[in-house]
Amino acid sequence: MYLSNRNTLKCLTSIQSKFGKLITRTLFNPFQAKSIVAAKDAHSNLLTDSEHVFEVQHHTVKPKSMDEYELVFNDYTSELLKKHASTGLVHTGSWRVHIGNVRNQYVHIWMYKNFSHLDEFVDYSKQSLISNKLNEHIIQHSNQICLSFSYFGIPQPKSKSDDQSNPNIYEMRSYWLKPGTLIEWGNLWHKGVQYRPDAKVLGVFSQIGELYNVHHMWSYKNFQHRKQMRTNAWAKPGWSENVEYTVPLIRKMESKILVPLKNSPMQ
Repeated sequence: MYLSNRNTLKCLTSIQSKFGKLITRTLFNPFQAKSIVAAKDAHSNLLTDSEHVFEVQHHTVKPKSMDEYELVFNDYTSELLKKHASTGLVHTGSWRVHIGNVRNQYVHIWMYKNFSHLDEFVDYSKQSLISNKLNEHIIQHSNQICLSFSYFGIPQPKSKSDDQSNPNIYEMRSYWLKPGTLIEWGNLWHKGVQYRPDAKVLGVFSQIGELYNVHHMWSYKNFQHRKQMRTNAWAKPGWSENVEYTVPLIRKMESKILVPLKNSPMQ
């Protein structure tokens, strides 16, 4: 009986201790997502400070047609920019999947000035002969219309690696969030992105297509550089807490390693 009571007391003490830590963490942790006063505007307007609109395209290509696809895509990009770069169309970047669930896949990102600018391109692919040639090599394609998180800013072109035989690698981390959690995500990552400022490239959230989908893109010199940058982040005070509060918001996540195409502004 004595042992039973003693174990019960230890259990209660442990529960009280954990509950006390939970209260303290909830009340005083600086990484706790900030509450938003009753929304008087769309969440998208609270998360971005830019009118720019991003189109994220995924092209899955016939494995035997990948070389030809890249040549045709280069012509397609040149044609598109020749006609529309003066209007503000920006080719943010194009990459081939190097490591990921689908190896014969490409990611292309285009930036428009605003939604009115996007309207001008809705039917462009139907008018382009080169686009028809491109489609001959594509098994499946999808796209999303996204807005950028204010804390990532507008992506800037990156120069080629000093070692041409080993180009920079890009990691695209995609997160499918629980509906209603975008504001919390934005609050947390506003702090989280500061742990790897030199590696950040792009951060967007979907508006049309699969919803509550977030894409973060990071740039590294190589895999060893990626490992070191991530290790450094975990060594900094506050990073582990930031991850702890972010994880419960996620339904699914995926990581892809990308290598830039020759005509990509992101090298």
